[in-house]
Amino acid sequence: MPEAEAAVVTGGGSHAAGPADYERFITLFSPEGRLCQLDYAFNAVKLAGITSVGVRGDDSVYVLTHRKEDKLHDLTTVTHLFAITDRIGLLATGMPGDGRALAHEARNAAAEFRFKWGYEMSPRMLAQWIADRAQIRTQHAQIRPYGVVSMIFGIDEEKGTPELFTCDPAGQFFGHKAASAGLKDREVMNFLEERMKSNPSLSSDSTKALAKLALKHVLQGDFYAREFELGFIKKGDPTVTLHPVKFMRTRRNCILLLMWNLSQRYFPYEVGRKAAEEEISVELCHRKSPSTLMISPFNDT
Repeated sequence: MPEAEAAVVTGGGSHAAGPADYERFITLFSPEGRLCQLDYAFNAVKLAGITSVGVRGDDSVYVLTHRKEDKLHDLTTVTHLFAITDRIGLLATGMPGDGRALAHEARNAAAEFRFKWGYEMSPRMLAQWIADRAQIRTQHAQIRPYGVVSMIFGIDEEKGTPELFTCDPAGQFFGHKAASAGLKDREVMNFLEERMKSNPSLSSDSTKALAKLALKHVLQGDFYAREFELGFIKKGDPTVTLHPVKFMRTRRNCILLLMWNLSQRYFPYEVGRKAAEEEISVELCHRKSPSTLMISPFNDT
């Protein structure tokens, strides 16, 4: 018997589905068993041109991402890191607008969960919620998938352990010891697999160093620290800390101010700003040459 042909219903009737139809309709499988619009969503993650990495240690989780710089942008308005609750953070890699919308939905979901049940949503619960929402978006033609891969990191209140998850546009979510997303995710994962194949014990400092080293491995050349964002949470201090970077240049050195970005969902702006000013850490970064001011964000000294 001849194979049944897929049909597409239009205003004038139905016709056999062609290649253009498989690309147009998110709910229509191609003969190869793929959803073309999902493939394009994964491509959108890479086309954003940034790479992110996350590493889970014995008592902490660190995530690090590279962000594109534009001389006319106010860097305080450009971020891929979001505090969902005090104990859960989200790093969105891909289309910035989609990442911001996803973070807003996740905050609402976490707040509703706490209001309904009286305790905080765990990182695993939030990752599953995001994945379920993403999967629903693959079934309805009137909405499109988000072009982001999200990393959810935090401390599980019940277990008291750090957790790291990724969620993708296809509705999948996975727990990780280490993860990467974005333009050079495969190269980062190869590096991390080699470093972690012996299942090493990672302290907080070792976890941070490995995340920095993995990103440095694939990003060649010198970079300004303001081109990166760092987020972490520790078991002993289970509060998500986000470090966007702000620069002040002086004649003889660079002062790197790592500002504590408190979630405005739980703190008024005035209170958050005052608390942030008290948490400033200052590092002096000297010139590499008389004519160039360069800062390596991977230098712990």
